[in-house]
Amino acid sequence: MTAEKPNSPLNLSGLRLYVADRVQPFFEQVLAERADILALHVIGSAVTGDFDPDRSDINTMIVLKRMDLDVLDFLGSLCREFDDSRIRSPMLMTPKYIERWQQLSPVELLEVKLINVPVFGVDLLSQIEIGRDVVREQCKWDLRRRLIDLSWGYVRAGGRKRELTELLHQSVAGLAPLIRGLLYSRGEEPPTTAMPLFDALGSLIGGPALSFKEVFWMKLRDTKMPVARVRATLKDYYRAIETLIDVVDRMDPTEEP
Repeated sequence: MTAEKPNSPLNLSGLRLYVADRVQPFFEQVLAERADILALHVIGSAVTGDFDPDRSDINTMIVLKRMDLDVLDFLGSLCREFDDSRIRSPMLMTPKYIERWQQLSPVELLEVKLINVPVFGVDLLSQIEIGRDVVREQCKWDLRRRLIDLSWGYVRAGGRKRELTELLHQSVAGLAPLIRGLLYSRGEEPPTTAMPLFDALGSLIGGPALSFKEVFWMKLRDTKMPVARVRATLKDYYRAIETLIDVVDRMDPTEEP
């Protein structure tokens, strides 16, 4: 936790000190430059227990009244100025964009709603109701696409360790939001940190959940393994996704057995 500077318009009390110290000057410059800011949020791992100052970037979201190219020019220059602070290019939203987001990518919207700290303005995210059925549908199709991408990538890799490792890393990136979406669509409260999330998945699908945890740590720690181990890990991971797809299908009463 941290205390804001006197007269600061930002409420940084929900952030760890490391993150607050870096986002405060960034956000204050944004507010000084733009009078049309509706809200500022810190999102992603920077607001969870998974944050690692040595590895993790700081992700933010800016909600504007309307989008224009001037703000893109300004933020491009500002992000370069704050590159050493590990602040990445912010996610830019407007109320209309959020409304569309709710219809087109409910899993991604759910992820931001679950894992964010508002630090300025009106928290539009907290007001949004995200249907469990639409989240389940996106989980179902995204998991199938991930399985197809794995099979294509496996063939293209031709047994080469580097390509197989990259394939695993690419696939596990973005998997956590799908797992959170799956748990949410079942009426559960999804954990925001990785290990409790995989444990919650384990209670649903059993042993195959260990494969997700293994690949997650493999990517996070950049673990080096012999090619035979990489291939075995990838095959276990592939079967785990198949198991997860079966679970999603059984949740859908319209799905054929």
